[in-house]
Amino acid sequence: MTFLATALHWLSAAVYPLALAWAAISDGRRLMIPNGVSIAITLSFLPAAVLGGVGLAAVAGHYAVGLGLLLAGWVLFSRGFLGGGDVKLLAAAGVWIGWNDLGAFLVLVTFIGGGLALAILVIRKFGRQWPWTESIEWLGDGPDAKTQPIPYGIAIGLAAVLLLSRNPALPASWAGLLGG
Repeated sequence: MTFLATALHWLSAAVYPLALAWAAISDGRRLMIPNGVSIAITLSFLPAAVLGGVGLAAVAGHYAVGLGLLLAGWVLFSRGFLGGGDVKLLAAAGVWIGWNDLGAFLVLVTFIGGGLALAILVIRKFGRQWPWTESIEWLGDGPDAKTQPIPYGIAIGLAAVLLLSRNPALPASWAGLLGG
């Protein structure tokens, strides 16, 4: 692979974990995941996969996973279980996750999201003791606290990062860094 192709592979692959981190931070701070983050994650998979030697049929399968998660997420959004940004991030991460790790990804999102919800309940109950909780507006314990959404972007991002080393689109030289 030429230097330019290697650099493009590294750059397109780096978008994924960096954008996941940005989505988690943004969701944790403001309960909002910018659309550009999900778009960047979705679009960056194609060059990373092609340059990583993933076949076109497998690439199509990865995008099919993203589409399936988008459709399932749309149903959850319409029922009020997930926010729109969470659905888009879940679908975008699903493109990178693919079929092989989809079950593990969804289980991780579920357990991390449940742990996050439990932590939020504890913080809302005892949060006045910790001054840092005042800097996060939505974390209050007011009358609307029970109806406040959970920032599932944190759970989605963390679950995706935990499965990062298993991703076939990443540069092979990253395996040692990621424990793969």
